[in-house]
Amino acid sequence: MTIKAGLLGNPLNRSLSPLLFELFSSVTGERYAYTLKENRGAGLESLLKKITDDGWAGFNVTLPLKEKIIPLLDSLTPAARAVGAVNAVKITGRKLIGHNTDADAFLASLDAAKTPVAGRICAIWGSGGAARAAVWALAGRKAGELHIHARSAEKAAALASHFKKIFPDAVFIVKKFDARPDPAAGIFVNATPLGMYKPLNNALRFRGPAGALYCDFAYARDITPFLRNKTGIKISGLDLLTLQAVKTLEFWTGRRFTAREIVKLQGSVKLAP
Repeated sequence: MTIKAGLLGNPLNRSLSPLLFELFSSVTGERYAYTLKENRGAGLESLLKKITDDGWAGFNVTLPLKEKIIPLLDSLTPAARAVGAVNAVKITGRKLIGHNTDADAFLASLDAAKTPVAGRICAIWGSGGAARAAVWALAGRKAGELHIHARSAEKAAALASHFKKIFPDAVFIVKKFDARPDPAAGIFVNATPLGMYKPLNNALRFRGPAGALYCDFAYARDITPFLRNKTGIKISGLDLLTLQAVKTLEFWTGRRFTAREIVKLQGSVKLAP
């Protein structure tokens, strides 16, 4: 059996998702035909119709479509609705159901790191779909303050306002993107493509305090510029990508992966040529 799926967004030239779904076959015994579809929003509705007509089981969504695609979907899972962004869509019949597995993957990574979140100051760079997933996860774990470093103060303020309604006890502070992180912060998240598709901004080359946690949604085969020279607990974008793909496949098919299977996949991705 061949499962048709793919990734929508732009740019996609460094995406490792096709490799990931090729490696899934060694675990599931199924074949995945995973296709990259470059799109920035123009003609998106027509593309979704073609994908549905072609019999895809589902697809992933990356920048800049995680929020743009929502009005074109038939329904959202509670998590996707709360986050306000979609990165995985399941096609059931001709209905498109949006979900957010970025949030799932980030929560699973926090659990694996065994790092407490409650009461801590968190600095997040970005205001798009990945930032929304990170803020939702951290606020849900009762972070003390969430500092949103963004280029668009308007977009960051809208993000903070959205989550304040869901988490009224959380404290959200909007900061300039280039502002140095609060010295008392203990959790740092790069939720931008910087270091993957674009050079890392100098403001992200800081070193936090001992025992800090650093998470990078950008990924590379080796360590990313954001994580390089950082001392503390690190969550790599490659591990996040693998977990996000696992959660996506579970969403599409209903299959559940064991912890051993996930570790095997993570190791295979890192060793792949």
